[in-house]
Amino acid sequence: MRKIVLDRLAGLEQEEAMLEHDILDVETRLEDAQEQLEDEAALKAEVDLEEPGSMIREIQAHGDMITALDFDVPFGTMVTSALDDSVRVWDLNAGRCMGLLEGHTASVRALQVEDNIVATGSMDATIRLWDLSKARYEVPDNRINKKDADEEDPLAFGDEEDQPFDPPVGTMTDCPLFTLEAHVDEVTALHFRGDTLISGSADKTLRQWDLEKGRCVQTLDVMWAAAQASATMGSGEGAWRQTGKVADTSADFVGAVQVFDAALACGTADGMVRLWDLRSGQVHRSLFDDMHLVTGSLDRSIRIWDLRTGAIHDAYAYDGPITSMMFDSRRIVSAAEEDVVKVYDKTDGRHWDCGAGVTALDEEMALWESGRAKSHIQGK
Repeated sequence: MRKIVLDRLAGLEQEEAMLEHDILDVETRLEDAQEQLEDEAALKAEVDLEEPGSMIREIQAHGDMITALDFDVPFGTMVTSALDDSVRVWDLNAGRCMGLLEGHTASVRALQVEDNIVATGSMDATIRLWDLSKARYEVPDNRINKKDADEEDPLAFGDEEDQPFDPPVGTMTDCPLFTLEAHVDEVTALHFRGDTLISGSADKTLRQWDLEKGRCVQTLDVMWAAAQASATMGSGEGAWRQTGKVADTSADFVGAVQVFDAALACGTADGMVRLWDLRSGQVHRSLFDDMHLVTGSLDRSIRIWDLRTGAIHDAYAYDGPITSMMFDSRRIVSAAEEDVVKVYDKTDGRHWDCGAGVTALDEEMALWESGRAKSHIQGK
């Protein structure tokens, strides 16, 4: 009996020691989280003092041209890819590279970050999913808002003339989830929401993937859709308006995709924007009422489309091809092969630039003459 009691006491002491260790670990995590929140608040306050459109920080991220990037929240996590065949993860708050996402055999042309999940589409014709919550990364003490951050940490964001440092090794080893394989040419665009991912490829197809099962559930043939549209071009429902004069065969065939519930929009190198109903796999023009679609094109224009009619609701002309674009309910932000970023505020009709190439004269916001621009573009 005495031995049983002693063994039981020894077991309780061991459990107590383990609980104390767990409590200490939780307290440490809480302290780190509190410190991170304080630093994020300090950085946000510092950024709030800056003029709108001013540069917060410059990152020498890669040794070659950057092909894609995305981030989850301001001062959170950013993922970048480049023609140096690397995909890098960045802690924007701490100001340093967290590690490499390794697995693709060629450059990544498209990526998206949602919470801790990253999807990357590559020239090797595959899509890979990653879980950043599994990264073995320790948040450093020196954060981006500390003046001596760059001096103390060689992995922190460098000066303008610095080359990117080699990221830490092995921090992202546990992040790969699975690989999606079905395309036969490079993946040029992707977008996912919930457990559904849509990818576009130079093989002229769109594929719908079930992320829970990790398999392709539907293939949309863009060339078939183009043939169907040509066959019904005489009817109003089948007609589509081109966004440019001449198709650019050297461009990525599927340049952009975006999905919302059962609706899919894609822009292709033949100058067309096609709206698909994922429930039927058919091209459909009138998916929703009271909604608009915004497109940017190599024909140097941004257009706002009325999805109820398929007609141009508004349009804006630029000096160069539109290479990247994002929008929300108020603003459209785009890049047009210049050293500035173009911002258009739809609410008050203002158009302005921000970036390194902005001059004092350019900083004065001017009312955008949308009516004349729209008339000019529709007349092409």
